[in-house]
Amino acid sequence: MQNVTILKQNHSGIKQYSFADRSFKFKVYGVVGLALAMMFTLGMATAPLLFNYASQSEQDTIQALQARVEASQSELNTLKKGVQNDIDAMTLQIGQLMAQSTRLNALGSRLTAASDINADEFDLNNIPGLGGAELELTGDINTPQSVYASLFSLEQSFEQQQEQFDVLSRLLNEQSIEQNVTPHMMPLESGWISSYYGKRIDPFTGQQASHSGMDYSGAYQSKIRAAADGVVVWAGPRGSYGRMVEIDHGNGFMTRYAHAEEVTVELGQRVTAGDHIGTMGKTGRATSEHLHFEVLKNGHKVNPLPFIHS
Repeated sequence: MQNVTILKQNHSGIKQYSFADRSFKFKVYGVVGLALAMMFTLGMATAPLLFNYASQSEQDTIQALQARVEASQSELNTLKKGVQNDIDAMTLQIGQLMAQSTRLNALGSRLTAASDINADEFDLNNIPGLGGAELELTGDINTPQSVYASLFSLEQSFEQQQEQFDVLSRLLNEQSIEQNVTPHMMPLESGWISSYYGKRIDPFTGQQASHSGMDYSGAYQSKIRAAADGVVVWAGPRGSYGRMVEIDHGNGFMTRYAHAEEVTVELGQRVTAGDHIGTMGKTGRATSEHLHFEVLKNGHKVNPLPFIHS
């Protein structure tokens, strides 16, 4: 560094500077130091501007990201709300289907019992068997809308089954009512047939006669019972019938119970098949204790045998 020489030409000629000269060296160092100081000062002055510029850019980026996050969160909340509404709707639908299934099971069980269907062959409490060969998947995705549509279709199917079961129930009830009001029970609690419907020898005259009913014999004071549901339209003495009970069953059917020792029902009383209506006796035109039983259809006396043995 001591050998460095700087030549400068001016109007007075060439002037020589050398780093060996201490005063020149100090001048050079001073100029360099001054330049460095100016550069440092300028850097300090511009640094905040550069920092503020970078900070503002980062803030804009952060705000943009925050806006995207908030938009995504709002979209997610909307989606969650929609899914929850679908779940609530399907839950309500499932609850209604469960209630309908319970009603159908109860109705099916009642119809099974009423129609004498074998419960083992028609058990609604057991899940029906399903299966088959391996199926080819369609690739369709289950969505809340498709599941809700399936539930709605199932509900319509349940409603149709409910209507069909109701019709069947009414038919069975009508059949049950018709059966209950049709004479079908033996009119004597315990006993046997002593004379059939039709022609026979009259026990009083010994001549051929037409017997309009069936006679039953049995133990002393055997109970007479109603052969079907109905209303008592006669209860008391009636000529050669002796003490008699007559019951109107509707649907054109009536029954008569003659020669009773005692009548235990009253005029207008409603009775059910099997109810005690009197005690067997020999009042009226009778050779001994017995029950004379008649069945009338639309006012005409018919053979009781097919009814009580049906």
